[in-house]
Amino acid sequence: MRPFSMLTAGLLALATLGPATPAFADPIPVWSAETITWMIDRPAGTKLTYLEGDAQTPDKVLTYAFKMPDGAWFPAHTHPSAARVFVMKGVLLLGEGASADRARARRISAGQVALVPAGVAHYEGAEGETVIIGVATGPWRTDFIKP
Repeated sequence: MRPFSMLTAGLLALATLGPATPAFADPIPVWSAETITWMIDRPAGTKLTYLEGDAQTPDKVLTYAFKMPDGAWFPAHTHPSAARVFVMKGVLLLGEGASADRARARRISAGQVALVPAGVAHYEGAEGETVIIGVATGPWRTDFIKP
């Protein structure tokens, strides 16, 4: 018996590579505003979680969820890649610019989708508890306009 077989070598190679995509308990994951597990606390009482993908991997798709309590306003910021934003619950108030002019924010209701281009300064508010799903490519981060 050889101490290091081809099968052992193959298993070691797979173990060091890790999974190509996140492992889900269900082969077809489904999320709703009520079932998302929130992982990261953000400014103004907001919460963030990554549903799939890795925010640090360049040119790979990731899906994130963002929750805002009623009346919250998230400060002006940019992202390095475009985001397709699906409103699942509530009303997203989305404004463009480096400072929040709440009167100019657009109302995006549950069931609607917005495209936020890469590098565009924007701010967000919520009417009712609001949950959005964003789809973007990495690397993904939030760069605040005013720290």
